[in-house]
Amino acid sequence: MKNGVLSDIFFNVVPANTGDRIYGVVDLMAVQICFGIAAWFFLVGSLTGLAVKASEAVPIVLFGNCFPLFLVAPMAVIFARYGVEQWQGSAAVLGHKFKDLWLIMYISSSFGWIAYSAFLFGESAIKFVAFFNGPAFLSSEVPGAIVFAFIATVIGAYVAFLGPNVLRWFTRMTALFLMLVLFYFIYLILTKYGVHQIYSMSPAKPMATLAWSRASAIEWNVGLGFSWAFWFGQWTRLAKNEKAAFHGCLWGWGVLACSAGIFSAFTALTLKVYDPSEWILTLGSPVVAIIGLAMFALANIGSITCLVYPMAITYRSRFPKTKWTTTIIICSVFALLLENPVVFEHYGVYLAYIALLTGTYSGIMMADYAVIGRGRWAWSIRQIYNRQSGYTYWKGINPAALIATVAAAGFYLWTLEPLKWTSANGLFPYITAGIPSFFIAFMVYAVLMKFWIMKTLEPPLAGVKCRT
Repeated sequence: MKNGVLSDIFFNVVPANTGDRIYGVVDLMAVQICFGIAAWFFLVGSLTGLAVKASEAVPIVLFGNCFPLFLVAPMAVIFARYGVEQWQGSAAVLGHKFKDLWLIMYISSSFGWIAYSAFLFGESAIKFVAFFNGPAFLSSEVPGAIVFAFIATVIGAYVAFLGPNVLRWFTRMTALFLMLVLFYFIYLILTKYGVHQIYSMSPAKPMATLAWSRASAIEWNVGLGFSWAFWFGQWTRLAKNEKAAFHGCLWGWGVLACSAGIFSAFTALTLKVYDPSEWILTLGSPVVAIIGLAMFALANIGSITCLVYPMAITYRSRFPKTKWTTTIIICSVFALLLENPVVFEHYGVYLAYIALLTGTYSGIMMADYAVIGRGRWAWSIRQIYNRQSGYTYWKGINPAALIATVAAAGFYLWTLEPLKWTSANGLFPYITAGIPSFFIAFMVYAVLMKFWIMKTLEPPLAGVKCRT
């Protein structure tokens, strides 16, 4: 019976009680390290190193990732407090139907993260095959990298299928290996080229002006920094306490994971190459190359696993009758369509759209936490699971959240159009788009909730007065 109950808790059929939670601060940091030290930090560091000098790349990577994370880290506490899955709990803020729309955006946008991790695994694998003079079709980008990307997706999805207990031990061991190897490569590049030489080098692919290079690099990193707002609750609902949830996320996805971005910025600056898997072959001996390629492979398998599991938890929270195997397949198979060189080369565009989505969403959630709930919150868990009469707002949509979403997203696209990388209002590159959009969503939602929604809607129609 206990195993059945724990299974329901782990797979989000019911909220997690305090005694059922298995993740301490070390476990959450391990998840975050495995999550972050992979394609995403390596590639964003690479883009940064190709656009700006080292003296600017370091503060840009740190600020672009850590400041947005600092703004949204309290979200980790929210879901640790209630033990509910993130998107299930978001219904209390967004309304059940508007939450469903955000859930679709979360799931569909997340296939890109899987694709980048899987394809970088593929790029590492084909170089490993070529290193040992393997068959040509498996050592070329097409079809070799695509084939290996598919394999990585399947492996990562299978580990996710095994559930959080297996994930906890997998991420612990993987995180330790990743940190050791990463710090060794940081030492290797610093001793091989020297800090003075690295800082004297010019970027290989700067933009038309220095201002555009700086602003673009900041925006890429801000996109990654805000992106974690989509992922907090699926993990921290199983955190042992709120302190572990907050610090595990803040440090794991912050300074520790940023070390990978700084390393990749330095390496891209010195080697003038975007693809991180190519760096390893030029940094040391054959043994070093093998260890480095193994690091990339393991890091990206770990990332895929840490993506598919929370996506599946979210999907199953909305469709609880779906079998776990079916859910895992749904949350991984569509990524295969994106695992190709064209998508791989447009990571900066993807990060901009992620900044738009996650900056807007986190601005709304943090306004509800800081202004409406004043950090104390009193959600009704019963109404969170009640789609018929709980948190319905207006026809299942919170008008304040809807208007804040339109205002923030509209400002973002007016300031930076990601596909063409142009600014209609001319504010970019004098300001970036992601951080201002966060504050616009924050302010619009807070004002509308305070002076409109909370004064007109009664619980359980809205549920907001339950929070006082």
